[in-house]
Amino acid sequence: MTAANREDIDHGGRLLLFVTGEAPRSRRARTNLRNVLKARGGDPDQVVEIDLLRQPERAIRHRMFATPALLRTDAAGTESVLYGDLSDSVRLHRFLDDLPDEET
Repeated sequence: MTAANREDIDHGGRLLLFVTGEAPRSRRARTNLRNVLKARGGDPDQVVEIDLLRQPERAIRHRMFATPALLRTDAAGTESVLYGDLSDSVRLHRFLDDLPDEET
């Protein structure tokens, strides 16, 4: 997963993972997302990671109220959010289903 260092990365990313440093739930979310993306044949490095300890203003811009959170933008530009450590793999798979395989 890549770190978000530029403002314009948000607009190109299909998946944004909001975390709080190395908090246990954030670490689990990273691992769970990476594992599911690999199982789907996706590239975990396509995910843009935003650490709200370093960039708290992004929580406001993206209307995040808790971490970890996974923000998905589908092909139509519709945004959806999945909160939590992403440990429910069935729910995570369903959440990712609208993304084209080459985009995940």
